[in-house]
Amino acid sequence: MNFQPFIEDAEDLYQNAPFGYMTMREDGLIVNINATLLEWLDYPRDEIVLQKSFQDLLGMGEKIYFETHMMPLLQMQGEVSEINLSLKAKGLTRLPTLINARRILNQSDFQPVYRFSVLDITQRKQYELELKKAREKADQTVLRLKQINQDLEQFAYTASHDLQAPLNTISGLISLLEEKGQVSPGNDEKKYFSLIKSNTQRMRLMIKDLLEYSKIDENELEFESVSLNEVSEFALEMIRDQVNKENATFIIPELPTIYGHKIQLVRLFQNLFSNAIKYRSNEDPIIKVAYEDKGDIIKVLVNDNGMGFEMKYADQIFGFMKRLHSHDSISGTGIGLSACKRILEIHGGTIGAQSVHGKGSTFFFTLPKFPNKQGFKDK
Repeated sequence: MNFQPFIEDAEDLYQNAPFGYMTMREDGLIVNINATLLEWLDYPRDEIVLQKSFQDLLGMGEKIYFETHMMPLLQMQGEVSEINLSLKAKGLTRLPTLINARRILNQSDFQPVYRFSVLDITQRKQYELELKKAREKADQTVLRLKQINQDLEQFAYTASHDLQAPLNTISGLISLLEEKGQVSPGNDEKKYFSLIKSNTQRMRLMIKDLLEYSKIDENELEFESVSLNEVSEFALEMIRDQVNKENATFIIPELPTIYGHKIQLVRLFQNLFSNAIKYRSNEDPIIKVAYEDKGDIIKVLVNDNGMGFEMKYADQIFGFMKRLHSHDSISGTGIGLSACKRILEIHGGTIGAQSVHGKGSTFFFTLPKFPNKQGFKDK
């Protein structure tokens, strides 16, 4: 049987493999190398084989690592894998490689030799560099966005606070003119003053909501054990006048205790309760609270018998200053539900709504029951 074609095929496979192959003696002298690795290093065979040691292809740091770590491991264990080394090519360029090596016994003189398989990871290193740059750029963008957000919050707070004084002055002057009878009923003057008064009240409401929204700062919140029944009671006290005026009924069962920020949770329930009354139907408002225990989280549901809305607007209503009704028909700023969403995001929860137009709505949200979840800080 003629083995020559098989020998030639094996030699061709060795020389032109997609990997670099090399054999060295125990002293590091290179005794064989394939054409693939020679091409990567840009050396002719006669300048490498029996002329250079493996150490000659290494920089100072790699040489120290090879002699103090890699070679002792090879001698003790007989093999090493996934070693990351840069080899010096002829033009002094660096070839980043991943090396696997094995010790074998030379059958002719029973001296050990070491066979290396070498993978060119230049492209991988380029990807890693690009990924590192992309991460650094993303981190810088996040920091910049955080700073912009902090600046916007500070601006909203300062602007809203500073606008309170002139609005109070305008409102006071209008009331004073009305009390002194200097605004005659039934004429254009009365109508103009009424427009000024209603728009002033609208601006005051918007400023109040902006101030509340700007105070929702996740970096300053400390969480504690909070009873949701206590939170609900505080929320109802905050809107007691609205509850009495609209003859609203609240049905609230025994609710669980969770970890959260009490003031922000009061704002959450206050906004949801107030909305349930504001968007009432012709019937007296009836608001029912329920919850579902889902292990690490609870789901709270606030159901009302109000006017409801079409489900195509279910996501829109949680947008900042997004409203489904004009201010003339139902007063509001569109900030309340957006604030609810932000409060729940800080707590690691979510919020959503189900509704049928003319048949009421159910707002539902989730809250983690325990500390050290997403968004939580130990007190």
